[in-house]
Order: sequence, then structure tokens, then C-alpha cells
Amino acid sequence: MSQQVKLQQALFGYRDGHNLLAASTSLAPRVRQFLATVTDSSGPESNRAFEGALTGLPVPDTDFYAIFRTWPDPEMPRPGCVCSHVILIQLADLARIQSLVTLGVLCSRPAQPIDFGKYEQPLLFDVSKLDRDAACAHDERRLHYLVRALYEHPEAGVVILDEESACWERAIFLVWSQQWPRLRREFAFSTGSLGDRRLAGIAFDLQIAPVRSERLWRRSEYPTLLLSYPDPATELNCEVSKHWITIAEEDFRDSSDHRFRQFLFDYGSDVEHPRAGFGKLATVYKQVRTESEASWADLLCMVAESFPAPSEAGRLKRQLVTLPEYLDSSVKLERAWSIVSFLLDTPQSRAYPPLDFDFSVSAVSLWREKREQTISLLSRLVQRDENRAALSFAEGIASAVDSVSLRAIAEEYGELVPLIIRHNVALAFEIDTWKLGGHIQTQVFETLTKLALSHEDWGRIVGAMFIAATYVSVREAVSMAGPCAMKGSFRWITDPVASGVMPSHSWRDALTSSAVAELSNGNQLLPAQLALCAWCVPSEEVRRTLSAIREDVRQLSDASPTAIPAPLRVHTAFLLLTLGLRSDSECGVNLVLRNFFTVHSALASSAHSSESWWLLAPELPSLGWWKDWDYCKRLRRAARHALAKRRACGRLGAFANTAEERRIAEKFCEYERKTQ
Repeated sequence: MSQQVKLQQALFGYRDGHNLLAASTSLAPRVRQFLATVTDSSGPESNRAFEGALTGLPVPDTDFYAIFRTWPDPEMPRPGCVCSHVILIQLADLARIQSLVTLGVLCSRPAQPIDFGKYEQPLLFDVSKLDRDAACAHDERRLHYLVRALYEHPEAGVVILDEESACWERAIFLVWSQQWPRLRREFAFSTGSLGDRRLAGIAFDLQIAPVRSERLWRRSEYPTLLLSYPDPATELNCEVSKHWITIAEEDFRDSSDHRFRQFLFDYGSDVEHPRAGFGKLATVYKQVRTESEASWADLLCMVAESFPAPSEAGRLKRQLVTLPEYLDSSVKLERAWSIVSFLLDTPQSRAYPPLDFDFSVSAVSLWREKREQTISLLSRLVQRDENRAALSFAEGIASAVDSVSLRAIAEEYGELVPLIIRHNVALAFEIDTWKLGGHIQTQVFETLTKLALSHEDWGRIVGAMFIAATYVSVREAVSMAGPCAMKGSFRWITDPVASGVMPSHSWRDALTSSAVAELSNGNQLLPAQLALCAWCVPSEEVRRTLSAIREDVRQLSDASPTAIPAPLRVHTAFLLLTLGLRSDSECGVNLVLRNFFTVHSALASSAHSSESWWLLAPELPSLGWWKDWDYCKRLRRAARHALAKRRACGRLGAFANTAEERRIAEKFCEYERKTQ
């Protein structure tokens, strides 16, 4: 498909001085003046070997780049007159043209007499008909000379002394074509400088000048690299050549391989000093192409050293820290580690702009495959000031840590535990977290208090702490859980620990208020929940809150003993018996019948707690100060009296399982018969 570019043109020559003769577009006065200055003769002498010299430069204050040839005009009456044919290329079009080699032939010497109308029409240039750099032999020696001169000495204007200029044109256009758009439009060159063209105010990168003008350049006030071609004694003939130069030269030889130029086009746009950046970009390309020869971290460091400003080479830097999906999983893992460790753990990372690298996703895979290295990195990060990237990485690591891993981390890197908890609060809901060392638990708790956690979250934390039987910040945790403290503690009921260990008194005291609230709010509790709440509540509050006719109390009485955690069964029997003795209803009778022998056996063997006794004691008669020590006798008397009133003593035998219990039941029956 045809891709035509419209090129403007202008002709400059003698007319009351060197002026514009014709143009295909309107030019502002300052532009006309500028072009008139640069298209005039560059020196007082003429030189046949430098006639028809080509010059290229950006036109200030416009979107044009100008290419022009300059010839002597001997037909003019004034000596030293010249004429110049100027091609004006829009900068956007300059970037589109793959090969710039043929642009030079568009500049043609005007035929006499001059047809000024010819220069008042734009030229149409068909980009699609151009092969890249035109398929013909290259002067590799001159190309090598130019590449090294321009890019090894980017701070200087390069001046090459030779006997003629035309032989440099193709090499210059090849080098120019290889450049990316920004460098192209800033690149200024001349193949025929009889005097220093920089005196016109243009920072020429390259000038070809006659050999006999050498003394002129040595007096130059500008930074200048003066080279005599092909003098072997010049600076360029050093023994060691930078290997990135071979990349540029390979690109000249193989016109079918577009990778290097595409790389330059993709990543050269935000390089602040393009000429200085060429060699650096070529070096990066070489390492990217042969990435097995150097670690990715080394490449990232090299780019940081080459482009230390965060604003420079941003596109390249972002690309280098992007994980391509096409990478093999093992290669991708190593690349991820190189990127993460570089960005988070090296001073050179300051050269990179703020990035959208997903540290959290990489952290999960690194945690799975490189756990030791990852933990070690995180331990170093925690000692530094926080930043967004480190926090993202820590968040990713934390999300992958489970309670077993947390224990392993705590053994060697205890300082990491609070950080991990901060980014993975769910670990605070785990029992094992509250079995870590006391000082670590304290740090974890302090971390949690700084987070915006709900009462429900704190309730779950209380549940884990309760089961772990921790002694750290018990009251504070219950206070933070508020109305959810007791609900969180119910988790203890279903945990295996409930089968053998009674909660500590510190927990009992801390949960009292929450337990009272649960008993008083009118909601029905499950049997085990009611048993736990009743254990946490003082005896006087139990008597005020619970009664034998309450539905959940009856369900607790009817429940299988296995539905109640073993450590609470005896206390629950004391509770139910107490409520039964306090009631005159049939419900009360059932509570007495079901729990009498359990409580009697516990009193006989002293297998009860003081809390259980002080709950029951107010319901038992006094036998006199010298006999009140006999708890079992006081219980039998209270139970006989309560059952006899409802004529239920005869039913006690159904709950007797031993000969002694059957004997006691028979005496209850005798008592009832005597009192009727």
C-alpha cells in the first residue's frame, strides 16, 4: 500500500544578498532568516571536492527538519554566491521514514534558467517504495568510524577531516536512519563545512571538512573531537572496542532484522541526552538479547547506572521490571526474584520511577519457591523506612503465610511477626499465633490495636486467645471485642482443648461482664454455651438471671453429658441442681433428680471447685456450726425436702447407678413416706 509523505521545499540564492527565492509553503520571517543564514556559504573559500555538500538540521521554532545541498553559483555577479535547494520534512514524517538514505537525492541543483514555479509546489515522497537503507554495499570502515566518534564522544561536536565529502554521505544517512525519532530530529550534520557551522548558533553533531582547514578547528571555542580520516593515530584507533558497537554494525549488515532499531524506537524517546544514550541502549539491547550471559539484576543495575535520573529511560525501566507471560515458569521465578530484590534491596533502584510492579503477586510465588531468601529480604526491609513497594511486598508475603509458617518465622525472625500480622489479620484468628513467645504476642497485640478492627474481628481474636490460654492482654482483648467477646469465646467449646483443660481464672474474670450480658439479653443459648456463660458468672448473678423454667436451662438439663465440655460438666451439674432447689415447679424437680447423684459424688470426693460450692451452698440447710462441714449430708437434706414436697422421692431411684446411690434413693423414699 502506498504511503506518501508530503515534503515542502524552498530555494535560496542571491537576490540582494543571500535570500529566499521560492518556496512551496509560507515561511515566517525568522524562519526565512534562519534558513538564509545556514544555507549560505560556510567559508570564504570554495573547494571542488566539497561542492554540492549536504546539510541536515532541525529548524528552530517549527515542526520542520531541513535537508539541503549547497552549490557555488558562478553566474552571479558577486563572488562567493551559492544556491541551496532545501527539503523541509515534518518531524512526524521524519519518524515514519524507515530509510533516510534516498532523501539526499531529492535535493537537485537548479537548471538555468531557474524555473521558480517548480519550487513552489510540494514534493510527494512514497515511503513504501523504499527498502530499508537501500540494498547496496556499505562502507563499513566509515560506518565504524562514525558510530564510535558520535557515540563514544557525545559531548563533543565531531569534525572529520578528509580530502572529499561525497564519500561520507551514504554512511551518514545510514547512521541517521538507525537513530530513533528524538535523536533523528536533533541530529545536525554537514558534509561540507569550509568553516565552523556552529558559529551560526546550531550545535552541529557532525561536520566533514577539508584537511587543510585543520588549524581552524584547533582554535574552535566549542567542544570538538577532531579526527583525520583515515589517520591511524587518532583517538578511535584504540585497541579495545566496546562490544555494543558490534550490535550497531550488525544492524547495518542485516536489513531484514528490525529488532535493534525497534528497540531504539521503543525505548529511546525519553532518554534525555540521545547521543550519550545510544551506546547505553545498545548495551542494554545486547544483554537483553543474550540475557543468559548476565543476571537480570546486573542488567537492572547497569541501566540504573547508565540512566540515574528516575525521569530518564522510564519506558525501558518499566519494561525491564515487567514479567512477560511467555516466560517459562522457572525462568519467570528467577526473573521475579531479580526484579524484587533489586527494586527493594539495592540503592540503584532509586534511579527507577514509581512503578506499578505487582509485588504482592510475585511475593506469593517467591514465598513458595524461595522461602529462605524471601524471609531474609523481608527482615532487611523491616529495619528501613516504609515505602509503598516494600509494603506491597510484605502484604503479598503475609497473605501466603499460614500459622505453621508463622511459628517457623518467629523462631528466627521474631521482628517480622507483627509486620506479617498487620498485613494478614486472619493470622490473629489462629490459635497457634497466641502460643508464640510472650514478647512476640505482646508485639502482635500492640499491632492489632493500631488497626481498624471490628468487634466481630476482636471476638474471633478473643476466641483464639481463649483456646490458647494466653495470659497476654486478656482484659484488653475482651474490652476490644465488646459485645462479641463471649461469642468469640464460644469457639473454645468445639476445640479439642475443651475436653481436658478448664479456662484460667483470669479469663473467667475478664469474661464476666460479657457472660452476664449474654445471659441477660433474652436470647436462647445452646447447652454448651449456657454452661460456659454460667461458669464465667458470679453465683449471685446466676441466681438473679437463671431459673429452672427457662427454656435453654431445660435444654441444658436434657442434653447428653457429651454435649458439654468435660471440664464444665461438674460445674454445670451444680448449676442445674442449684436452680432445681430454688424452684417449686416440676421443672425444678427434674433438675434435682437428674443432677443430684453427680453433685453428691463430687462433694463426697472433693472433685469440685470452690465456685461450684459457693453457687450451691446458699440453697443447703445448716446443720449447726459443728456439722456444716458435711456437705453431702446438707445436700441430701435439701434434696429430700425439695423432692418430698412434690412427692418425687420415689423417682430418684431411676437415676441411681451404684449400690450406694440406690441405698440413698431408698432412704429418700422412706423419708417421703414418713412425712406424708
